[in-house]
Amino acid sequence: MLQQDEFMNLSKMSFDVSEEQSLILDQVDRVCKEIRPIEDECYLQRRINDRVRPVFSKAHLLGLPVSRKYGDGQGADMVTYALAIERVGREGTGLRTFFSVHMALCEMTVQHWGSEEQKDRYLTPATRGDSIFAFGLTEPNAGSDPASLTTYFEESGGKFLLTGQKMWISLGSTADRVLVFAYPKGKKEGMCGFIVDTKSPGFRAELIRHKLGLPTADTSTLYLDRVEVPKEDMLGPRGKGMSVALSGLMNGRLSVAAGCVGVMQDCLDEAVRYAGVRVQHGKPIGRHQLVQRHIGLMSTNLEAARLLLLEAAFTKQKYEESPRSAELRDATDIAISKAKYFAANASFDAANRAVQVFGANGYTFESRPARHLADTRVTMIYEGTNEIMEQKIALGALGKDFAAYS
Repeated sequence: MLQQDEFMNLSKMSFDVSEEQSLILDQVDRVCKEIRPIEDECYLQRRINDRVRPVFSKAHLLGLPVSRKYGDGQGADMVTYALAIERVGREGTGLRTFFSVHMALCEMTVQHWGSEEQKDRYLTPATRGDSIFAFGLTEPNAGSDPASLTTYFEESGGKFLLTGQKMWISLGSTADRVLVFAYPKGKKEGMCGFIVDTKSPGFRAELIRHKLGLPTADTSTLYLDRVEVPKEDMLGPRGKGMSVALSGLMNGRLSVAAGCVGVMQDCLDEAVRYAGVRVQHGKPIGRHQLVQRHIGLMSTNLEAARLLLLEAAFTKQKYEESPRSAELRDATDIAISKAKYFAANASFDAANRAVQVFGANGYTFESRPARHLADTRVTMIYEGTNEIMEQKIALGALGKDFAAYS
């Protein structure tokens, strides 16, 4: 019979950070502190932060989840990656968007689906910051329903010709390569993915201005007019573009969840700091019970979101190690959907509460909570709307026979 103290050794769960993880996370922390004043200035000037690429590439942090075989790849596991993106998220959703797109949506997708020649040719410069990726799936009439996209490809002279329009594409105007998804001309099946050079004739990007938030992040509309793509730049097996795109979105959602946890941490830090120095009615507002209620809820939701994130990242790592397991794929999809859904909503709530703690002083973009409030609204839309996440989570409990779209 087991003695009472022997139960202490039965669980393998650990929240400790290893020495190697600490080295990476400390480096991320240092660079985030360096970029903060630049991001602050760009936000108030409502302009894209063009220092992200050089600052983070100099620190060798643009290939965190990529194998060390390619350029500056760091070979980070999913938990380490999630913790790193959480730290980036504290600096703002616009900054975090850069990493979600370049690394999660694109580098990880090329690493999973690309040929060895593609990985060597495209991941090596991407990890060094010599080349930046964007993810071209969404269209004006194809958001939550990617199956309805209208971008198409033709074959001519040993090449593919892509024609169509993509919208709401993060990094679209600054990217050197875009992962573009299209159907064969005249068909609504057999979607394929392509690695497209943005310098190709017929490719044009146009910035989307006057957004509610994310002023420091490039969001663009892409136009493709018979853009030539070499045969060797099809990504993944022919006709499997939907699978390629969905696997990229899974990675992107994990990254969004991580960034939202970082936002919550920053909002809590800002609210606690301000509540300690702002005096009303003869005492710091942190001593008022209704202010304490805001801070208590923010703190509780932060821990809940972080635990969901860690579970999702851990499950994703197991799937990375056994990519043929359909059971692990489905479990990962649901775990990431829960983390993304909860963290996105909780980060918006945290920003809203932090603004309330700041009062009128929070109603200006000079305050960090105001920026988070404007920026986190989009996290409930992109990489899977709240409604799509709710359906995925419900389907995980009900079973596939209850699929809304089948």
